[in-house]
Amino acid sequence: MAVNVMVKALLAFALLVKCIDSAKILAIFPVPFKEHQLGYRPLIERLANLGHDITLLTTDPIDMRLAGNGSLVKRIEQIDLSFVYDLPILEELNTVSLDARDMLRNVFNVMRKISEAELQHPSVQELIHGGGKFDVVMVEWSGVSLMNAFAHHFKAPLVGITNAGAYINAHEALGNPNHPIGYPSIFMPFTEDLNLLQRISSVFFTIWFRFYYYTEEIPLQNAIANQNFGTQLPDLFELERQADLLLINAYQALGNVRPVGPTTLYLGGIHRKSPADLAANLPEDLQHFLEHSPEPIVYINLDLDAVGDQHRLEKIVRALENLGATIVWNWNQGQFVNTSTRIYQSYDLPQEEILAHPKVKLFITSGGQRNIEDAIHHRVPVLGVSYSSSLEHYLRQVAKHEAGLVSLIDFETQATFTDKLQDAFGLEIYQSNMNALNRLLADQPMNSLERAVWWIEYVIRQGGTKHLRTPQLSWFQYLMLDVTLTVALFASLAGLAIAYLVCRAVRYSRSLPIEMVTRGSRKCKQL
Repeated sequence: MAVNVMVKALLAFALLVKCIDSAKILAIFPVPFKEHQLGYRPLIERLANLGHDITLLTTDPIDMRLAGNGSLVKRIEQIDLSFVYDLPILEELNTVSLDARDMLRNVFNVMRKISEAELQHPSVQELIHGGGKFDVVMVEWSGVSLMNAFAHHFKAPLVGITNAGAYINAHEALGNPNHPIGYPSIFMPFTEDLNLLQRISSVFFTIWFRFYYYTEEIPLQNAIANQNFGTQLPDLFELERQADLLLINAYQALGNVRPVGPTTLYLGGIHRKSPADLAANLPEDLQHFLEHSPEPIVYINLDLDAVGDQHRLEKIVRALENLGATIVWNWNQGQFVNTSTRIYQSYDLPQEEILAHPKVKLFITSGGQRNIEDAIHHRVPVLGVSYSSSLEHYLRQVAKHEAGLVSLIDFETQATFTDKLQDAFGLEIYQSNMNALNRLLADQPMNSLERAVWWIEYVIRQGGTKHLRTPQLSWFQYLMLDVTLTVALFASLAGLAIAYLVCRAVRYSRSLPIEMVTRGSRKCKQL
């Protein structure tokens, strides 16, 4: 009898393992931003190596010729959405605005139109109408909720994934507390220690966002979703609130501290590479350049806005010439930097591999999540170059932890910028603080990639996470306005009743004959 029970248990376990090994995953990454796509790629490759069959919709397909892994070719079926890089609407993302509302409207408008074009792609239409089946649908949440419709269409659990941080609606969908003062939106130019004006700004922005998203943006997305999935599709607002898991590829310690429920996970550093991969991916000529450099090395990776201005570029180059360092510059401007400094200049350089080299002593960057996380992971101090008076979020974290310096380059003289560069390069305090920040982020019981994989497989095994969901409170309930108004109403009614009774008593006493009143007062005196 005991043997039979054991055999049945082993068979059940084998069936479970088989089920997980053969899970079908639909992964949709619609944002045409290579940094995002590269950040998710290790997760997709890890899931494929574990035996899952993946249908991947991506704007940056994996080059299977370079994958070097037969299981990836076998397990990953890709739908190439790279055509969106040629859409004219994409140029609108380069619009510079310091107003968070204008920036957010622009992002929603661009991503809505891009998602609409992606849904019309023949291969995507074939996927929608092909009658396939998936065990889980994983969607990059870029604010636009259109792709969540795939989860309802295939009757599969929904996993959202995002870089840097989540929008207000994403936290609300998972039932996370969403206080505008305690946890401002990622679109606000501040995150901690808000002053009065910032608190007022954050409150009004949150009110505006809710009104705009739920009354303007969602109806526009619903119309597109109904055209592609049919009019029987539920409201996208409801589909978003049915999500089973939200993975946020960001470290909470880097300014993202907020309370979240068990189905929201912060997983900074998913894209981290192993030391073996770092050594193998360094080009031979660059490896030779780094190894034979007679001086410490400064690595530079600035976005187009930072180096597109000739005045900024000249200021940076003049400061570098007095530094006494070799330069590796990730440069894609189609021209060479004119400098007397020893320099290796190219585009699309392997950033992690460079920062991992022991001779690299400083990273000059205009910010961004991946740049700062790479610097922290490889313990390289940072000189952040900002070209506006409002610092990018991750540059603020560098300044907060004193793991480098930040330059408002357009507001500083040549001498000031040069001094900051020399201090960031030469002072030991910044290296020491960067080492401490590295230890802080690395102190985890499980690396982020394995944790993300475990939770995705948990969703597959359990068919969702409805048993872990926190209560989804409306803003009216969250602020306890219904309770406050009810208590205030009863208190007001009680007060009115008491006032009424007092008035009746006073009026009654006035209506009594004067003899009865004076007689009562004489009795009181006698007592």
